[in-house]
Amino acid sequence: MGRKTVRVALPKGYPNKFIDLMKHIVEKHEEMGPSSPLNAPSIIDMADFKQKLEQADTLRQESEHHRALAESKMNQAQKLLGTAAGQTINTDGTLYYMLNSIKRLLLVTYPGLEENLTPFGFNVVIGSAKGGGRPKKAK
Repeated sequence: MGRKTVRVALPKGYPNKFIDLMKHIVEKHEEMGPSSPLNAPSIIDMADFKQKLEQADTLRQESEHHRALAESKMNQAQKLLGTAAGQTINTDGTLYYMLNSIKRLLLVTYPGLEENLTPFGFNVVIGSAKGGGRPKKAK
């Protein structure tokens, strides 16, 4: 007969399950009262455990609330910027659309002097391309 092995996993990587497990332990401890095996203060102070758990749970809930608020504000910003899902450079009224219009206006304003867009903050790269394309075959 093989040796018995026991593994009791702690769901540290899953915060909600982690907190739920600790809440369940506190509930069971309080339900058992004086007969609870967790009443040995030299090993663990359950009052301290419970107080820290409540504090951590409250902080986590506040964090989740703030995350949802932050995501909402980020979505609002993306819509204004024109970078939200479904928006393109052609989405009228967005900053992306307006920025493209500004770029095009400046290119028309400075024909042949495109480097004059640099003081406006644009990264202007001027190069040269080989002319002509494919050579024609002789007949």
